[in-house]
Amino acid sequence: MDQKLFWKLVAKKLSGEASLVEQKELEELLRENPDMHYPLQIIIDLWSHERHQIRQAASNAFDRHTARMQAMRIDFDAEKLCRTNYEEAESPSNSKRTRRIRIALLGMGGLLVILAITIYTRFYPFRSQARDVALLAIGRLTEYSAHNGSTSDVVLPDGTKVKLNSGSRLTYDRNYGKTVRGVNLTGEAFFDVVKNKQKPFIIQTKNIIIRVLGTTFDVKSYPNESTETSLVRGSLEVSFKNKQQEIVILKPNQKLIIANEELPLNSPKSKSPGQSPDPEVAISQLNYSKRDSTIIETAWVQNKLVFRNELFGQLALQMERWYNVTIRFSDQEIAALTFTGTFEKETIQQALDALQLSGRFRYSMKDSEIVISR
Repeated sequence: MDQKLFWKLVAKKLSGEASLVEQKELEELLRENPDMHYPLQIIIDLWSHERHQIRQAASNAFDRHTARMQAMRIDFDAEKLCRTNYEEAESPSNSKRTRRIRIALLGMGGLLVILAITIYTRFYPFRSQARDVALLAIGRLTEYSAHNGSTSDVVLPDGTKVKLNSGSRLTYDRNYGKTVRGVNLTGEAFFDVVKNKQKPFIIQTKNIIIRVLGTTFDVKSYPNESTETSLVRGSLEVSFKNKQQEIVILKPNQKLIIANEELPLNSPKSKSPGQSPDPEVAISQLNYSKRDSTIIETAWVQNKLVFRNELFGQLALQMERWYNVTIRFSDQEIAALTFTGTFEKETIQQALDALQLSGRFRYSMKDSEIVISR
């Protein structure tokens, strides 16, 4: 990639000087070089912060000047002055001045570009060890994530729509869409995949590989938790990383559960293995809320935390991500309590108070740290 051209286009876009052709050229460079999204985001953040500070400083200075004029009892029409200045700035006689201002903004954009390059080259390689490992193993990646307490909407290059749940990360490399559309998922995401028979959509998680042509489904694969794949529409082909010769075809309204070592399938929310190829794998039907027929497995997409016969210990993990808190049990017997319910607009305190109505426990909270006790 021509780095000089890239940063020139970025500076022109920030200063408002980029033509439609140049904007499209910048978009194409970003598609071909997805690793440049991160330094570009630094640029945008710096630029927005700098412009905000300049506007704020100018506004404060103008307010101080207005106050001084009023204290001196001088007739001063601030609104008229602002209007006059605007009209003068737009007049043909001031076009050269406007041009100089734009050139200055372009120069400021260039300075911010240099600063962003410095930040990127010095600090980007140390963002996280996990990311570095992924870069070495897969190649240059584009990464999207949703922090605890929030969700994130993503549109992939082919138009496939993805919604990331709290504490989730989705990555894909620069070869996305050339022969296959491959992504890696840690956490949970709801997919609405654009159909393309020539280029299948493939998702890799910690223990399964999902292959689709075009469908709507949910995948949940958090570390140290069971993996779940819930199919709403279409069909899915699921293979297992440790037994790739075994394949499961999911039909609409079905869910595949793969047990985690700490959470065997004989927990209250698990179903009979049925036609599963492995005793640690279960295939069941999706669960619906009796209150409004919401699919429990995908309710989070509608900003609802719906649970049925859920172990408190597992529900606590969901609540940690949902409310961006940390929950600790002082007694593991309490973690074995089961709950059914729905949270939507409740605060964490209101949610815990509601759970106390059907389960005997106490809790203490300091900042974002919560301790559950008898």
